[in-house]
Formats: sequence, structure tokens, C-alpha cells
Amino acid sequence: MATERAIQFAVFALLLVGLGGVSAWASYTYVTPDVLKFAGIALSWGIILLVLYLGFKKLNWEWWG
Repeated sequence: MATERAIQFAVFALLLVGLGGVSAWASYTYVTPDVLKFAGIALSWGIILLVLYLGFKKLNWEWWG
């Protein structure tokens, strides 16, 4: 059980960092105003976290509880 939770946490962390990194790169590359860069990064991180949370919840992966 502990190994399964470690794997689930690793999947979550790697997806979060990877998708967040791609969204940050895209925001800094394609958005000109600084305020919109930070807003785009925050919005994309929020959407990424929401999608990952809902996906893990649908799969009944409850490593955080």
C-alpha cells in the first residue's frame, strides 16, 4: 500500500511539474505584458491542479487522505 501511494504521488508530482513548466514556458514566450504572464501561469496551474485532482478522484486514488 505504501508503494502504491508513493507511485501515485510521483505521478501527480511529475505531471504537475511537467505541465506547469510547459505552461510557464508558453506564457513567457508568447505573452507580452508582464501582468498577463503571471496571470496566465497562475490560471494554468489552477486548471492543471483541478484536472489532476478530479482525475485522481475519479480513479479513487486517495494518496493525500
